[in-house]
Amino acid sequence: MDTGSSSNFFHNAIKSGFPNATNIRTPEGCSPKKPIFVADTRKRGPIVCKFVDSRIAMRDKNISERLVKMGIPVPKININGYIAQWYEVYDFNPNRTLAQHIKSHIDDDRIFETYKQALDIQAKLAECSLDDAYSYSSVGKYFSDVYKITAPVARPKFLTNIYSAMIKILSQWHNIHLVHCDLKPANIICKDDGSLDQIIDVTGIALASEEFAMISILESFPLPDLSEELMDYYDSITHRKLDRKFIRTGLKLIKKKQSFISSIRNCRKNLRSKT
Repeated sequence: MDTGSSSNFFHNAIKSGFPNATNIRTPEGCSPKKPIFVADTRKRGPIVCKFVDSRIAMRDKNISERLVKMGIPVPKININGYIAQWYEVYDFNPNRTLAQHIKSHIDDDRIFETYKQALDIQAKLAECSLDDAYSYSSVGKYFSDVYKITAPVARPKFLTNIYSAMIKILSQWHNIHLVHCDLKPANIICKDDGSLDQIIDVTGIALASEEFAMISILESFPLPDLSEELMDYYDSITHRKLDRKFIRTGLKLIKKKQSFISSIRNCRKNLRSKT
């Protein structure tokens, strides 16, 4: 499916559920390769439509409903279907992401405070009993399973298998908790003053170790010199001690993985250019 036909398909899918939807567009800061759209509707205002695997749609809906009841600031998700494609629907939050605030040169102290707010939510997630966490979904309970379902289709299968195995080892090495494994700046929506307003992309919420979740956070943490302080804060609110050596090793593995993937991509480009 080429870009034009896929775009038409997604727009038709949104129109099937929301006939009066207008101004269907890609959210600011979102990659145009990701099938995520914002559309204006008459009854409920702007909505987000995120096209996902049917298994992910069901688990995300279930997770969001439970977390909203717990008072955790995540969007409440409904799901729609069109032909053989499912998509999540939730109210659009017009506030900017932390990533957008960082581009606007928000103060470092404010960034750190916002991450502390995100870790407060992380700690609350981790307090969920495993019995309750296991009931979130029969598919994709562990983040390693979620990754297998959501891995980019364009990525070579052997790379997906290698990274999935790496995630499984890293995420299940320590005690398992329900955690958000993708707390990056693009998934943290902030108020005008830069403080946390909402956490999005509940697909990243799954069973994994707190160490793996911290590795995922520090991978995109914009203040690397304050990494130790951030981990100290998490230790203080959970009354547990993160395995710092394991986290540092995990970060090194992730960087090597990124370098390896980049090398593979360059090799493939070179081979294509020669043919």
